[in-house]
Amino acid sequence: MQPTITIAEANQRVDGYIARAVKVLPPEAKLELHYQEQEGSCSDPTDHGPKNRVIASRSYKVLGLQQKAIPSYFDSLRSWWLANNFRVLDETPRNEFLWVENNADSFQMTLKANPAGGIFLLAGSPCVWRNGTPESQAQSGGDTEDMVAQPPAIPPVTPSPKPAQARRPRRKPVDDIEDFDQTDWTDENTY
Repeated sequence: MQPTITIAEANQRVDGYIARAVKVLPPEAKLELHYQEQEGSCSDPTDHGPKNRVIASRSYKVLGLQQKAIPSYFDSLRSWWLANNFRVLDETPRNEFLWVENNADSFQMTLKANPAGGIFLLAGSPCVWRNGTPESQAQSGGDTEDMVAQPPAIPPVTPSPKPAQARRPRRKPVDDIEDFDQTDWTDENTY
């Protein structure tokens, strides 16, 4: 329940990280917005933090780069990220995927390449409070009075299990190759 930056600040920081990373690439690199969340749901299961927080994220397709030079783009961004307080979280397979996280603010970035030569640059914020401060129960839609007044949940009715069907007996495996061609494979009980 600690204060965070606001979602507006998270969006600015995501855009700033993308802008700085693309400057590491050759000047002909152009970004095409592929996907954007300005206030997405914080659903990180490893976070173990309170609900009602949000994230900012962007995904861009990088246009104008040569497919044969993809390994050099990965090397350039890896070096830049490591020199700018990021650590590598995963880079498998090498020169196809590189996922990093900033040591100071936990913002994450990813560089991806696909077999068709498509290159994607992504950035995302950690979970933050919309206004920077933890929301109270009343603000998040949960009222303690409502929670007390609600009756206990009724367990769902589960249908009775179906009777088990008898399994057909299987023919004992044969190790003898000679028997293979003598088996009548049209008989259902042989397999």
